Amino acid sequence: MKAKWVCICLVGGLCILPIRMAMSIDIPAGEATISVGVKKLDLSHSLVLAEKGGMAGVPLRLGDLSIEQIVKSWGEPSETSFEDGSYYAFYSSRQITIGYNRAGVFELRNEAPEVQELSTSVVLAELGLPAEIRQTKWETTFIYRTGKHELSILFDQEKDRALYQSVYSSKLKERGEYFLKIKGDSSALTEPAQNGMNKWRKEMEAFIQQNPLSISSNGLNRKQVALTFNDGPDQRVTEEILDILDEYNVQANFFFLGSQAAAYPQIVQEAYDNGHLIANHSYDHVPLANLTDEQIHNQIDESAREIKAIIGKAPAIFRPPYGEINGKMLPMLSENGTHTVIWSVDTLDWSVQTADEITGNVRRYVRGGDIILMHSNAQQKKTAEALPKILDYLLSSGYEMVKLDDMLGVDAYED
Repeated sequence: MKAKWVCICLVGGLCILPIRMAMSIDIPAGEATISVGVKKLDLSHSLVLAEKGGMAGVPLRLGDLSIEQIVKSWGEPSETSFEDGSYYAFYSSRQITIGYNRAGVFELRNEAPEVQELSTSVVLAELGLPAEIRQTKWETTFIYRTGKHELSILFDQEKDRALYQSVYSSKLKERGEYFLKIKGDSSALTEPAQNGMNKWRKEMEAFIQQNPLSISSNGLNRKQVALTFNDGPDQRVTEEILDILDEYNVQANFFFLGSQAAAYPQIVQEAYDNGHLIANHSYDHVPLANLTDEQIHNQIDESAREIKAIIGKAPAIFRPPYGEINGKMLPMLSENGTHTVIWSVDTLDWSVQTADEITGNVRRYVRGGDIILMHSNAQQKKTAEALPKILDYLLSSGYEMVKLDDMLGVDAYED
């Protein structure tokens, strides 16, 4: 649908902006006041709150609590409905509706009386012009975009009063509806090794679906993938991979070991300067499940410190060595704001014998939103050899290569 120029009348002047809508719209002008006797809703911080997943008058934030935790605190909702693969819980005493799915709470709606006293002129005076206006026969929606979230206010056109205000995350909603099984195979694996890998995949897929706010293995159903490289940097293979990525003008994600970063800081800096995402893969690649809590913290924190000393930022994305993580380790990471990322396509470059076999795993199994696992340590010459073939195939198939923070809607680095 093409953008139309729409005139919005405000007190003291006329504003014109392009918005996508089916028809023209008259927004009634009026004084920015609210009826006497109803508590005024303070909109002054609404956009700041929405950027953090919150909303005035609602003591919740997107991503902070699961629906189970909310029910434990508030009790059972007055009404629950199901729509388009997601649930909506309405608490009549609070006039709040919560949209949720397996990924967690993706929408908060406030229908309190002070919200329903808002007019279009009040909202425009307080928040300015929306990024988009949507219109049906009876309703008009103002949409303000604030980074990861949308702040929306739905109005009854005839009464020029709000029906509700909501904060919404499309990525959280879609993440709960789209999950990819882990793919990739190798003829070089022994039968016991193959069985062990299949067991790990099954357990990991279940674990990820149980903890979707803290750990991810794929993005949304988009024509994009994230290329990820573990175990670097080194002076030869990582450098060659960086040159290839630069030649193709695509971005990737490097899960560096702290010990290797300390040995080759110039490679870390080059990867960062070239626009790639630098993530944490522990200090020296030991199985974390075998360590004490203090040792786990040391592995993660020491690696983060080494990387921060080089690029000036500590990674907020982590991948455990061997993909091994459990219910004890995950809270230790998420409580510090770290998001754990596994993968959905394993090229098995650590196992297969040729570059064609590595490329074959991508060609056979790639799907929209895949996170592709490769390695950039000194032993992975085959990976560098396969990379141009992989990029040729992905680009010719219409895929965009993206960074994990953009794909998953998480922070790349600590504040």
